[in-house]
Amino acid sequence: MTMTSTEKQAPEGARATASRAGLWKRLTGFDEAGLVLGVLVLVLAIGIPHPELFSPGSVKTLLRDAAFVGMMVFGMVFLIAMVEIDLSVGGMYAVSATSAALMIKAGIDPWAAFAAALVIGAALGAINGLLTVLLDVPMIIVTLGTLSAYFGLNLIISGGRPIFGMPRDHSFFQFFGGEILGLPTPSWILLIALVGLHFVFKRTRFGATVRAIGANRAAAEFIGIRVGVTRIMVTTLVGILCAFSGCMTLAFFKAVDPSMGLSKELMVIAAAVIGGTSLAGGTGTLIGALLGVFVISLINTAVVFYNIDPNYSRFVTGCVILGAIALDRFLKRRNAAKP
Repeated sequence: MTMTSTEKQAPEGARATASRAGLWKRLTGFDEAGLVLGVLVLVLAIGIPHPELFSPGSVKTLLRDAAFVGMMVFGMVFLIAMVEIDLSVGGMYAVSATSAALMIKAGIDPWAAFAAALVIGAALGAINGLLTVLLDVPMIIVTLGTLSAYFGLNLIISGGRPIFGMPRDHSFFQFFGGEILGLPTPSWILLIALVGLHFVFKRTRFGATVRAIGANRAAAEFIGIRVGVTRIMVTTLVGILCAFSGCMTLAFFKAVDPSMGLSKELMVIAAAVIGGTSLAGGTGTLIGALLGVFVISLINTAVVFYNIDPNYSRFVTGCVILGAIALDRFLKRRNAAKP
């Protein structure tokens, strides 16, 4: 018996449909699919009516600003995965940058000042961890106090005045404030940090320990995990990343302001949560966190391009953030429901 042309076409049509379905599943079947789509929607919504968004200057500014925030967000992913939140990231960022600027003004080589600032950031982060362990309270409570303490310290050491007059020609400022292959150096550093910290979070014993503590702290303690030590190590890492971000900001602007870092904690936490790091702990994604940073940065860019009244900017930002979260969660549930 021979097959008719219609019967021959039917299997071919089914295979084509299955192939298209498989392609769509590959394109949307990863955890960050909703965020990628959200970023693309924002780019088109801003860029079509305002093509200047795609100008080299705008792209570089977006990447640079994302790098300054992204370094701190990566550290926050580790913390939230442990069911902890650090409200003092902006203070550590500010104190480290101001300390580096003061040392440079005092005649210390900028590279040495940069190294010292990283140590200061690590110490501030470690203080948060130590206080959390010693007082046996959630970190959000401790950092509610250190948030004010660190910003107060920044005002004390800076005298409440901007610090400028940096040696612009020094290699430190040329490197961190310059470009590599046409893109801002901080964006390349952010990419390197993403690769390295993603590996640490997903592929090392330390990362597994962090996730285990977040998934079930009591069980982690029962099997012998040193929860207190791990918490201090993570907060120290957060402090280093905040200091690194602060020093890159100093290198680009060649100055620091006593108000720098204010409200950074809200942006950092929002980017991490938008990126898919669960507040319930036990999981996180640095790639998603980076996409969350771009969502926040694009929202701020939209406020400028659309000349939105500053009084409404926070409202618009909140609505778009909620929309991005809803879209991301919808795609995740749909993918999870599929066999």
